[in-house]
Parts: sequence; C-alpha cells; structure tokens
Amino acid sequence: MSMNKNYTLLSIVILAIFSLLLSSEKVLATVGGPTYISQIAYNASNNSVYYIENDHGGKGCPPIIHSVNVTNTRDVEVKTCDEVFQQFPSSSDESDGQNYMQFIADIYNNLSYLGSVSLEKNFIDVRARILSEHIENGETYWNEFQAVITQDNKEIAKLNFRGCAKDQPNVFEGYRIPDTDSMAILISNKGDCFEGGYVHESLSIIKGIKYYDTNIIRSIKEASATEPNLGNRVVYATSDITENNRSDNDSDGAADPQKNPFVNTVLMIATFAIGLILGYVVGKKFSHFIHNDFSNQSN
Repeated sequence: MSMNKNYTLLSIVILAIFSLLLSSEKVLATVGGPTYISQIAYNASNNSVYYIENDHGGKGCPPIIHSVNVTNTRDVEVKTCDEVFQQFPSSSDESDGQNYMQFIADIYNNLSYLGSVSLEKNFIDVRARILSEHIENGETYWNEFQAVITQDNKEIAKLNFRGCAKDQPNVFEGYRIPDTDSMAILISNKGDCFEGGYVHESLSIIKGIKYYDTNIIRSIKEASATEPNLGNRVVYATSDITENNRSDNDSDGAADPQKNPFVNTVLMIATFAIGLILGYVVGKKFSHFIHNDFSNQSN
C-alpha cells in the first residue's frame, strides 16, 4: 500500500512540475530589451543601404544585417536570425562567434559608411502626431505615431512608428546617401511601454531630398542609443488622437495573456492545478496497475 502511494505522489509531482515549467516559459518569453541600429553604410553597385540591427530582447538574436534598396525602399535581412543560428551555431557566443563576425566583416568590406548631416541646415523639418493609443486593462502599452517630414515647407514623406508615452522625445537623424536625392532617416525613441519601455531604433529611406549642406555630423553610428546633437532633431508629438482611434481592450475585458503579468500569474496557477489533477488521476491508475501486477505475480 505504501508503494502505491509513493507512485501516486511521484506522478503528481512530475506532472505538476512539468506544467509549471511550460507556464514559466511563456512568461519568460515576454522579457525584452533595447534595439539599436549601427554601421549604416552604402553599396553604390547595387544602390542599397546596409545597417545592423542589434536586438537585445526576444530570443537573443545576434546582430542582424539589413539591406534596403534605395529605389524601392524594400528592407530585407541578409540572413535571418534562424539562418544565422543554423549556419553559425556559436554566433551568439562572443568567444566563439568569430565565423559570423567574419561574415559581417566580409559584407561590409566593399561598403562606404554614411555620415549624418544637419537637418536644420538642409531645411528639413519633422512634425509628429499621435495616430492611436493601445490600452489594455487601463494601461497604455504603446502609441502609434506618424512623422511628417518636410523640406522648404514642402511635404516629402510620412513615416509611421511606435512609441510609449505621448509626450516622449523622438530623435530623428538624417544620413546622406551620396549621388542620390535620397536620405536614410534614423528614428530613436522608447519603442513601447513593456517592462517600463526600452529604446528602439529604426531606419527608413525617403526620397526627393535636396542637399544644401553635406558636412558630416556623425561619421559612424554605433550600437548605442542616439543622443541629441547639432545635426538631428528632437520631436514631440501633437495629440491628434480621437476616441475612435483608441485601441482599448478594456471594453470587452480581453487582454493579451502573453503581455499581462496578472493574466500570466493566473494561467500559471491554473496550469499547476490542472497538473496536480492529472497527476493524481494518472498516479491512481498507475498504482492500481502496479497493485494488480503484484497480485498476479503472487498468485
């Protein structure tokens, strides 16, 4: 009888621990981090801008090279995160990632680094407005913004981007693409409000630029947050948001369980309880089987 109880207890513990681990994995998946753009460069032969995305959140991808065609502004990853992990298994280990670092060096061997220029001296202005606000359970998760870029008081481009607070600073920096009328625009801001918010940087190509001043302000962009300088602009959004633009899940009480700590906790407890119940049932059946087996052997 004692042996049957031991088997039952063991089954319960194993299933409960397994269920708890599965639940914890989902919670840990929400851990984030900053994303920096670095090494903005140009390849005249294929008319493409290259840059490196340094994502310190998510699944821990190594630095990923992007290529943006200046003609169609299409942004593609030279190798995706999964491809890098497959072809360079040790790419995320600084001591063993030499092959991947050499791959990056080979790509950049024939590229020319782009330098940032003064937006003010090129008569380029940026205005931003709020498009919508995403709220869950009364908490702002992010805001959708739109930047309107003008030169000589004429609109050149509109860029949509995401941020945390409505009144946060958003840094815009322009990188001259030589022998073209195009410019690479870097946006650096707090990208959303998860875990207090992290710096997020993105890069876009705009066209129709006339360069009045080509003096370089920043020669090489490094993998760190962009700070205000003499060439870039710090922009604060205006509140153009309306009630119809709000994305508020409070009305139906629904929230993304992957992004809500309270819901994650409830799911962990529920999963743990289900594990206990399943463990009890399996353990009871298993102990009954063992008891019958011992009985048959004794007979």
